[in-house]
Amino acid sequence: MSYFYIFLIGGSVLVFLILQFDKQQRKRVNTLLKSTNDVQPLLMMQSMGQKLNEINTVLAANTYNAAMPANIKQEIEVQLRQVTYDYNNGRITMQAYNNRLSDLLEKAGAR
Repeated sequence: MSYFYIFLIGGSVLVFLILQFDKQQRKRVNTLLKSTNDVQPLLMMQSMGQKLNEINTVLAANTYNAAMPANIKQEIEVQLRQVTYDYNNGRITMQAYNNRLSDLLEKAGAR
């Protein structure tokens, strides 16, 4: 009967230690999540940079040869300026900005 009490006490201590460790790890994870909450997704930022470069390349290339009508080129430039202005001033989210850049890239005929 004495072994029963030894295992009961030992098991209780072990469960207590596991719960304390779990509580400590949850605090660490929550602290990490709070500190990285406002960090913008790196891959989306890279994607947006590539899309901007492609749009600017297409628009610059069409300046020298008349592959795209002037009115469509001007429309794309105006929309690009507006979307960029809205994103920089916080009026649209990063996801919406990325989607609009994709639409402009398709309209420019680069994809």
